[in-house]
Amino acid sequence: MGETKQTGKVEQLILENYQRLNSMISEEVDFASNHGGLTGDSREVMWLEFFRKIIPKKYSLAQGVIIIDSEGNHSNEVDIAVFDEQYTPYVFQHNSLKFIPIEAVAVAIECKSSNFDVDNLKVWSENIKKLVPKTKGIARMAAQGVVMVENDTQKRTRPILILASNLKRQTANSSSKMFEILDKAFDFILMKQKSAFHLRAPNEGEHLGWWANELNCYDPERSKEQEDEEKKENNEDDSKDKVISNKLSELRIDHNELLTLNFQLNQLLMLINNPMFFPHYAYAKLFQKQITK
Repeated sequence: MGETKQTGKVEQLILENYQRLNSMISEEVDFASNHGGLTGDSREVMWLEFFRKIIPKKYSLAQGVIIIDSEGNHSNEVDIAVFDEQYTPYVFQHNSLKFIPIEAVAVAIECKSSNFDVDNLKVWSENIKKLVPKTKGIARMAAQGVVMVENDTQKRTRPILILASNLKRQTANSSSKMFEILDKAFDFILMKQKSAFHLRAPNEGEHLGWWANELNCYDPERSKEQEDEEKKENNEDDSKDKVISNKLSELRIDHNELLTLNFQLNQLLMLINNPMFFPHYAYAKLFQKQITK
């Protein structure tokens, strides 16, 4: 057998494909905007089709979603929710509106035109971050039988938050106050830049350990105490510890915004893909309260 030749042609084809995809979505937005306007629903469908292409099939995508928790709290309407049905089977529906438990939701996407109220987006984001998943669930564990299990490292896993908008990048750049709010509200922001979309990731300079703590609302100090105790019991050496120092910015591909989003988003999904134990009893109690009022 001959040696495999590495010509770079395959990689170049992939790069070009993502650049074409970026231009195609941008053209669809421009066409719809110049011919009768782009409705919210059609805009959501366009973005849903795009995210379906880059998010693993283990996740489902749905439009018109309210995210709920077992305390009776809920989010504002979410244009597109990315959720895991494999471990969270309860998706409640009323007509076309879906109610999805926070334990299942991995990504929440808001789709906007070039005109939107920044303060409303701030509230939208805050309401999602306030939802509290339960960390305890009953499951069968190997060698333990049926037990109450608690996930110590995922106390309040929150969805990755994305704004997909028609906002022109140069317009946004002229408003530092706008970015001051949006950067705190979203993990990724897609904006128009000439005939393509530009990706803004406000915290891409942070290392993955920071992201894991941010998304999982993890208490590193409490965890360190627990780990130190375990090391003492097992006579483990601290020198064995490995710190993940990789930054999200290292996944940025120059001049290819959608391929960058593909890498960065899917890496973050890997940080939260261990399923939360579903608290069946907590949600049953929530509904029972309504019956006994």
